[in-house]
Amino acid sequence: MKIITISRGSLSATEKLATEISKRINCSVVTREDVLKAAEKYGIKDTGLGDLSFIEKAPSFWDKMSDRRKHYIACFQTALLDFAMNDSIVYHGHLAQFLIGEIPFVLRVLLTAPDDYRIKTLMAEGGKTKEEVEMYIKLIDERREKWSHFLYGVDWKNPSYYDIVFNLEKIKLDLAAELITGIVSCESFNSNTDSMKILKNLHLAASAKVHLQQSPRTRGSEVEIEADASTGSVIIKGNTPKVGSRMWENDIKAVLSDVAEIKNIKVIKSIVGYYS
Repeated sequence: MKIITISRGSLSATEKLATEISKRINCSVVTREDVLKAAEKYGIKDTGLGDLSFIEKAPSFWDKMSDRRKHYIACFQTALLDFAMNDSIVYHGHLAQFLIGEIPFVLRVLLTAPDDYRIKTLMAEGGKTKEEVEMYIKLIDERREKWSHFLYGVDWKNPSYYDIVFNLEKIKLDLAAELITGIVSCESFNSNTDSMKILKNLHLAASAKVHLQQSPRTRGSEVEIEADASTGSVIIKGNTPKVGSRMWENDIKAVLSDVAEIKNIKVIKSIVGYYS
């Protein structure tokens, strides 16, 4: 199995690159829109964030502290991992590497280019004036930066978050596809028993988290989840309220008991605050 994520600025090259890679290694192309559609069953529409594109303004700072942000991330991660569990994929969109980057064989790709090249490319593609394109690039760069900080508190353009960066002014799409195909054929980017175990554990943990965010009884819970998919076991670590500690634990167990893949639930409590 292979997993490739491709991020980029305002260039439209990712779709072309993903399609070319899929032909070469026989994998599925997955877009942000595909994941959002699949995540509807987890309640992503209830967050109000799935309807927003990265071209639109990111929610305010206060929304960052809200339950809907946590719910959105849980929904998107679980749906993305659903795709990864079923097939080799090349995902093109934005920020996916922060949701599945801990899987050892994921190849994280960033496409970039100088502003002059981006301006010429977008002018040729859209027939807009130079001034219109410059304004668009400035707007989308600002919005993408705000979205990455809103969702994950990171600068998405930091090259340390990627395994390989292509400058499209010098590295054309055919060459990029050839290089990526060669990289994912290497042993370190091929799945094995150990790395598939990490993928399955991450998928089960994400599924548990999204169920906790779905339920009014446990929505907003600040928890960390460790999962062992081979046994169906999950360990929930979180801040337990001073008042209602037993109710908090019982609610978590009740909600997760409805998840077919989960057979054993252990809650490790750290007491803070109140629960009502």
